[in-house]
Formats: sequence, C-alpha cells, structure tokens
Amino acid sequence: MPDMSNRHRRLNVKGAGYTVLARIFTALVAIPLSVILIFWPGGLPFAVAICIFSLLGANEFYANVRKIGIRPVEWAGFAAVALFVVSARTYEIKTIGSIFPAVLTLLLILSFCTEFFRRNRAPIINVGTTVFGAIYVGWMISQLVVLRGFGGTIQVGSYKAEAGAWLVMLTFLCTWACDSGAYFIGRSFGKRKIAPNLSPNKTVEGSIGGFVGSVIFALIMGTVIRLPIQHSLALGAMFGVLCQLGDLSESAIKRELAVKDFGTIMPGHGGILDRFDSVLFAGPAAYYYIVIFLQHWPK
Repeated sequence: MPDMSNRHRRLNVKGAGYTVLARIFTALVAIPLSVILIFWPGGLPFAVAICIFSLLGANEFYANVRKIGIRPVEWAGFAAVALFVVSARTYEIKTIGSIFPAVLTLLLILSFCTEFFRRNRAPIINVGTTVFGAIYVGWMISQLVVLRGFGGTIQVGSYKAEAGAWLVMLTFLCTWACDSGAYFIGRSFGKRKIAPNLSPNKTVEGSIGGFVGSVIFALIMGTVIRLPIQHSLALGAMFGVLCQLGDLSESAIKRELAVKDFGTIMPGHGGILDRFDSVLFAGPAAYYYIVIFLQHWPK
C-alpha cells in the first residue's frame, strides 16, 4: 500500500510553499500601493482606501457571523463604519470625541428598531453583534485616518511629507515586521506553542521574532524621521505586543465562528480582517501615544 503519511507530508509542504509565494506576491503589490496612498498629499486617497477596507472588513465579519445563525443589522453597521471613517477625516480631536457616542447611540437605536420588526427576535445577540462589528472594524481602523492627519512636516533627504504620513508608515512597517518575523521565525525555529487553543501554529519563538522585528524597524524608521530614540523603542515594543494580541484576538473570534479565514480577497493572507487584524490594535495605540507623548513633535 502507498505511504499515505509521506503523501500528506508532501502535500502540506507544497501547500506551505504556495502560501509563502502568495504572501510574497501580495506584499509586492500591496506595499507600493500602500506607500502611494499614505504619502499622497492631503491624505484623502488614504482615507478613501481605509473607508473601503473598513466596509469590506465589516462585510466579512457580518457574513461570517450569519453562518452561525446570528442576524446582524448590517445596513446600520455599514453606516456606522462609514461615519467613523468620515469623522476621522476631519482630523479634529473634538469632533472625533463627540462623533463616537453620537454614532454609537444612533447605531443602537436603529438596530433595536429593526429588530422589533423581525419575527424571531434576538436583540442581545443580533444588536450586540452589529455594534461589536462596527466598533471592532470601523472605529478601530479609523484611528489610522486621524493619525494620518497629524500636523507638521518632516523632510528626509530631498523629500518632504506630512508627519502623519510618516507615522502611519511607521505603524505599518512595524506591523508588517512583527507579522513577518513571527511567521518566518515561527516556521523555521518554532517549537513551543504560545496559545494552542486559539492558534496552534503560533509559537513562543515566533512571538519573540515578531517582537524583535517590530522594535528593529521602529528604531530604523525612528532614526529616519528623527524621532527620539526612547519613543522609537516604546512604539516598537508597544507594536510588538499589540500586533500579536490583535492577531490572537481575531483567532479567538474565528474559533468561535469555526472559520479558518474571514475571506479570500488577499492571496496568502485571507480576507481584509485577516490582514488588518494586527493594525486594528496597533493603529489606535499609535494615535493615542502620539497625542499623549508627542504633541509637540516634530519641532
């Protein structure tokens, strides 16, 4: 009889090789496009892209929760997601502070009103899921738009760009470094499982690799944009932890939904939420760190 274990092993290796190639190809397309969107003067294309990604991510979330019988009020969730991003585009802290409770209140009321007219009502589950999806995707990722609007300019060599663009680039680079470091170090040297019940492929060694990668890229990027070294270290360490917490949090959601990926739109990565899970935690952290500790930077 043929050795089925060897056959399965070869198939797994082949599948892993395809995944790595798909990841690389996606990165070769996504990274240049991201740089263009981030550094486009004024930040409007970046805000539009974030709004589109937010709506796609919310759609992935709502589509998957429907598979387990939950019926979110999707139209209200989509409206809230769009409003979060549009309000973030104003770049006004006071507006951001007031729009969130207003949108959240409206979202709750509209969701409840819709639920009243359903035959099989389940307001706690349906409305709760609607609100959670809008906040988890729309509110969290909208912080990147606010961060992009951070004032001042920074000149690197002969190129001058808004400070907010450099800060978003710093966030993205550290996130990519953390994800890539965890993935490749984990695949090469990972032995000890860090959270087997949530994500059996993640290892302690991979986690360390991701953390170190984030710190290294924060130091490099911080030097380029003349960010004080203590803040570069703090941001790198913060990203190195929060990116992985964001990844694990999404793994917990997918475990509950019994899905491997939220979608298939990005080859090698899955869906929008599978790619942006780390940024959902890193983006808000970067924005609030800058607001609290670096209001007067750059000088």
